Amino acid sequence: MASVKVRLFHELRTAAGGGEITVNADNVRELLRVLGERYGKTPRNVLFGGEGHLREYAFVYINNVLQKPVDMSVRLKDGNVILVIPPVSGG
Repeated sequence: MASVKVRLFHELRTAAGGGEITVNADNVRELLRVLGERYGKTPRNVLFGGEGHLREYAFVYINNVLQKPVDMSVRLKDGNVILVIPPVSGG
């Protein structure tokens, strides 16, 4: 299990009460699951569509490298910095 820093943006930052948290997770899938467990419906609603797939415009960076498409099985390592940016709309 890796200990990683997660930087959160927009609704996720509000739900977590801050912009950076530490999460223990083996891979991206587990990290996103932990966010849902800790912070309730907000992470699940903003990151995942009705079919349970990560929304197209949700971005995940690992050590400043965009993961596109996001491979949910990517193994995390101690000290990784993960950015989770939910889809943003507006005009």
